[in-house]
Amino acid sequence: MNGLVSLIGAGPGNPELLTLLGKRRLEEADVIVYDRLVNPAMLAPYAAEKIDVGKLPLHHKVSQYQINDMLVDLSKAGKRVARLKAGDPYVFGRGGEEGQYLSKNKIPFEVVPGLTSAIAGLAAAGIPITHRDFASSFHVITGHRKSNGKELDWENIAHQEGTIVFLMGMAQLPTITQELMAHGMADTTPVAVVQWATHWKQRAVPSDLANIVKLVEETKITSPALIVVGGVVQLMGDLQPHQPLQGLHLLIPYKQDSKLCNALQDEGAAVNFFDRRVKRPLAFDLPDFNAGGTLIVIDFAAFHYFQERLLTMGIDNRALTNWKLVACNHIVKYRLQQDGLLADELYDPQKLDYQRPVVFIGEKTALTSYKPAIKADYLATYQSETVDQSIDLNAFHGIVFPSSAAVADLYTGCTSDEQELMRHMRCFAMGQTVADECQKRGLQNVIEVKPSYDNVIQTVRKVFAR
Repeated sequence: MNGLVSLIGAGPGNPELLTLLGKRRLEEADVIVYDRLVNPAMLAPYAAEKIDVGKLPLHHKVSQYQINDMLVDLSKAGKRVARLKAGDPYVFGRGGEEGQYLSKNKIPFEVVPGLTSAIAGLAAAGIPITHRDFASSFHVITGHRKSNGKELDWENIAHQEGTIVFLMGMAQLPTITQELMAHGMADTTPVAVVQWATHWKQRAVPSDLANIVKLVEETKITSPALIVVGGVVQLMGDLQPHQPLQGLHLLIPYKQDSKLCNALQDEGAAVNFFDRRVKRPLAFDLPDFNAGGTLIVIDFAAFHYFQERLLTMGIDNRALTNWKLVACNHIVKYRLQQDGLLADELYDPQKLDYQRPVVFIGEKTALTSYKPAIKADYLATYQSETVDQSIDLNAFHGIVFPSSAAVADLYTGCTSDEQELMRHMRCFAMGQTVADECQKRGLQNVIEVKPSYDNVIQTVRKVFAR
């Protein structure tokens, strides 16, 4: 049975501008086939196989014919395929061509619309595509020549009322401005170019037809960018958003429904993720619950696997009645509380009662760093396996580490060159324990932050003078 192919619009760049249906289809997909302009942060939450068919200007990484065949072959293999395209699939995205090919080959497919940059990208720069005082209509035009080699109908375009938006037109910007003026459009007509709309590196410059080419050259704005012509450009100064962390690109550990990510993005920062280590559960024996003693939780994940083992044995947390529950730090204490358990105290080797059993619960490697003077039992409930990180650290202004484990996850997964870059990056450590781990790894630009999202935001604003 052939699998469903979903032609999904990813929107202009910001991952949160993806539609709810698009998100669900990505969650259900076996394979995600994505383009160059899709934000990597949008792909992070999904477990599907990911295939990059990105196209560079004047250089097709994978030809359209190959993409069409790939979608058909994957579907015939019974895969659910998410074909993820920047913007909207049917707005100069060749979605129509792909749909035709799928239909011809009797492949079930659907279209999941996305926000086109022609509208959402302008709004991100403070330009409404329509406005009662300036434009009651708009026209979206490709900057490429027609496939038959003929020029666009400049006479018609130059005399259109309303806003004109050119997509994929940066290489033709001099031609666009010259043709519009040659066919009667005033050289004082407002024009703006918006680069990387809704991304952290978004830039926008307003000018007029006579001077926009020179300004774009001076500011070194290149593709991907859109060109907007019309009176609505004059509103850019009034409507352009100015959020405190706008223009910052921050790296954080991946976590589903991350509150840290949401808090940073609400302040205007762009956020991307690094992968956490893979946790592999281990077989272990349970302690003698009747004996009682002290149970020291090194990290909450370890305790989670401990609880799972209890449940498989038909036991729940009531078995811990005779045991003192100790958290190794405030983060573990907080996580235990969220799970309905109150830690009796924080870990202090000087306060342990060694007359009764002492059991450390943690990750296999991490347990080796806990060596009290008196013999204790060490219960390794899982083992972490490093994940190779494929991240360009040069693209980030800083890293936020909410835990010491997150520091180790990123550092150990990086190459030696990337580790050298990390040593000089601004690293925001949420708490003293996390800061200590950063320094242990040789990171030299560590900024300790009290462990709350508000403190992170305020510190980032202060460091970057926002």
